[in-house]
Amino acid sequence: MAHPWNLKSLLLVWVCLAAPPLQAHDLIIERNSNFRAEPSSSSELLLNLKPGDRLELLEVEPVGGYYRGLHREGVGWVWGRNVTILPEYDRSNYRHWIDQEDSCHNVREAVLVTESEIEVTLSADGCRILSGRWTDPYSGETFTSSNQLDVDHMVPLGNAHKSGAWEWSYKRREEYANDLTYPEHLITVKSSVNRSKGSKGPDEWKPPRESYWCEYATNWEAIKGRWKLSMTESEKNAVMSMKANCP
Repeated sequence: MAHPWNLKSLLLVWVCLAAPPLQAHDLIIERNSNFRAEPSSSSELLLNLKPGDRLELLEVEPVGGYYRGLHREGVGWVWGRNVTILPEYDRSNYRHWIDQEDSCHNVREAVLVTESEIEVTLSADGCRILSGRWTDPYSGETFTSSNQLDVDHMVPLGNAHKSGAWEWSYKRREEYANDLTYPEHLITVKSSVNRSKGSKGPDEWKPPRESYWCEYATNWEAIKGRWKLSMTESEKNAVMSMKANCP
């Protein structure tokens, strides 16, 4: 027989439904910091954090001047004066696939045209790319329909945001999101592979085609340098590891 609801149970359900979810923010480490088990300078030291390291903020309000954060190796506390709290990433703040001047092709379609290995087939109005031939560098697979493809930001917008783009003007973010001046900034890839990558860096995701790792790491590093975006220690180590196999 089912147990009847009591007032305490109903109140708990109401609180859970009414409480807004915690927004996902990052803490960026600004200077060498101790990551401790409790919010106290005498607490157990878990890790030594370096400038550029990132934590996921778990509690908005500090305790005794310390923020509670999630590191890939566990949960701990860091002194608040040593961190910056990033504003939440909002993809709409990075306007992408803007229209090209004197053309009905937007930036995505311009990449499809440029990277097709044969002349593309256009829609009746000449504005949409229907078919061509593209080889996805991540997987090595070849495609003829544009519907099977994404145009990927090699350094994803979400990663760029965490790496310094959060401080940029709206115009600067738009320029990054639509950059055609560096050939590997935007590339044509298999949709499912791109979505498995998401906003991950090379320390969390690598192209399934290992023969592309050297080029991937080299371009990742070049884009970060061109746009003066930071890299975490784990990100740098992953890039160095992939570049170790370069010819």
